[in-house]
Amino acid sequence: MSFQDAIEDYRYLKNRGYPDKAALKLVSDHHRLNSVLRNCLFRAIFAYPDCENRRSKLMAAGDVEGHMLGVDWYNVLITVESYLKGFPVFISDDGLVRDSSGVHGSYKPGKITERGIGEILSQITALKPSRVELFLDAPISFSGDMAEELRSRLSRTLSVPYSVSVFPSADYPLKSFDGIVATADSIIIDRVQIRRVFDLARHVVETRFGMQIPAVRALGE
Repeated sequence: MSFQDAIEDYRYLKNRGYPDKAALKLVSDHHRLNSVLRNCLFRAIFAYPDCENRRSKLMAAGDVEGHMLGVDWYNVLITVESYLKGFPVFISDDGLVRDSSGVHGSYKPGKITERGIGEILSQITALKPSRVELFLDAPISFSGDMAEELRSRLSRTLSVPYSVSVFPSADYPLKSFDGIVATADSIIIDRVQIRRVFDLARHVVETRFGMQIPAVRALGE
């Protein structure tokens, strides 16, 4: 048995409406997947209609210029940091790049954070949006300090209006954001109001490091 077989089995169950947790446990146990591959499976494989809906909303980098950009900050930062740390990042069924870390709720800044912040902010500047709004999750450790650092750096590097806000959940304001939303969070993207999505983490990794990000099926090869 292989990871590719597990992907096909999990996708089969997803397309037939099986509950996520039950399907994940069934397939992962059957194929004896380790914790990393289980997480990759959960974060990469979706039912076909969901994939089509999300792909229809994806924007290219050139589409950002002149438009408001709302950034799901930790969603982007954690993926970029995962790449910098050497953890697997991959293209999911819906065309978005995700990572295998699964650390969102327990995230803490580390040695690589400074570089991750710099790479993301430099690419935001290069995209030339008309306005930038960064949204941070308050429950994540040191979010207040992170917000202050981002405000300081944006004041020195960005020539367009910006804001940095801390919310109990960044999902809430982003679900109704009137502009392009930079996130790979399926809960946000699936909201009816969200029509335009930009995969900022993918853009950073591909543009800054020339990374050819693999599809998730390549991880088990």
